[in-house]
Amino acid sequence: MPQHKVEIPNPDALGPLSLLVVEDDPDTRSNLIDILEMDGYRVQAAETFGQALREAHWDGYFAIVLDRRLPDGNSEDLPPQLRQLAPQAAIVIVTGYEDLTGAIAALRNGASDYLIKPVDADTLRARLRQLAEKRQTELALKAANARMLQTERLAAIGEMMTGLVHESRNALQRSEACLEMLGLNLQGQPESLDLVACVQKAQKKLHELFEEVRNYAAPIKLQRVDHDLRDLLEETWENLVWTRQSRTVSFDLPQSGPSPRCSVDASRLEQVFRNIFENSLAACVDPARIDVTWKPTKLNGRPAWQLAIADNGPGMSPEQRQKIFEPFFTTKPTGTGLGMAISKRIIDEHDGTISVNEMKTEGTEIFITLPAT
Repeated sequence: MPQHKVEIPNPDALGPLSLLVVEDDPDTRSNLIDILEMDGYRVQAAETFGQALREAHWDGYFAIVLDRRLPDGNSEDLPPQLRQLAPQAAIVIVTGYEDLTGAIAALRNGASDYLIKPVDADTLRARLRQLAEKRQTELALKAANARMLQTERLAAIGEMMTGLVHESRNALQRSEACLEMLGLNLQGQPESLDLVACVQKAQKKLHELFEEVRNYAAPIKLQRVDHDLRDLLEETWENLVWTRQSRTVSFDLPQSGPSPRCSVDASRLEQVFRNIFENSLAACVDPARIDVTWKPTKLNGRPAWQLAIADNGPGMSPEQRQKIFEPFFTTKPTGTGLGMAISKRIIDEHDGTISVNEMKTEGTEIFITLPAT
């Protein structure tokens, strides 16, 4: 099935903001850098437009502070080029009183604002704050539109998959019945029976795939009850006894301190824990180890619990960490790649978050944060 990935921007990912200062006067340039760095901005500076072209990182700038006149260009000519190089950046022109006409022309050519030399620190801070708030609003609106589009696509996929799974289940059941009858007719022919068994095994995998896709696309309706998450973790682990049979595996939970209590759908959250445990068991060689810890935290200003589930496996590459929650992405030789995508949907429905520890270099660690009761 082709994937229509929707990139949802994060409006909280603005800071620390990066700026480019292009100013040929050393005193003004130094003054601007001091003001901006004092306010926590990351600042890159250039004396000329040519130097900026050679050294600038155009996709990372929130704003560009540009001198009205440079040795190799002016604010009437440069904004259109800057718009192509850094379309997301606001362009602020720094000008002298006698250059107001040129500043107005620069605004017409794509600049966002202008400041009069000598630059007043409070004015600069106020203008940049306004530009930051404007960008925050734009990103929030873009994120809301992207989420709406993603919801509509998921709804369409869900409706399609419901019908597809229903029809496929009927066809699979008919073919399974025929294979059973064929197996009876082939008694005494071991090679032919082996082929029948291979087809039956493939059908079983196909049935499991349809069920997972149906579970992913179907709406999630939670039945929340106050639960001790320690109990849910222990119960999930016990239910995997056959998966870890004959293996050397340790499973450790905190032995002291309060247990996390959250209002959750127990069966759904057990599904999340099971997906994580099964992934760890598949990745780790014996002796395998899975450690679970937790701590109180805040989530959107509310009390919450953060669980950390870590293993001693080979860990994940940056690409794997980035894609782990995408549908149909898997590092296993078999599997649908929907387990962690479904897990993320379940945690999202609980108003929580799930992520991978980006800093861990050995093994894999999954963070789950849920509102506390």
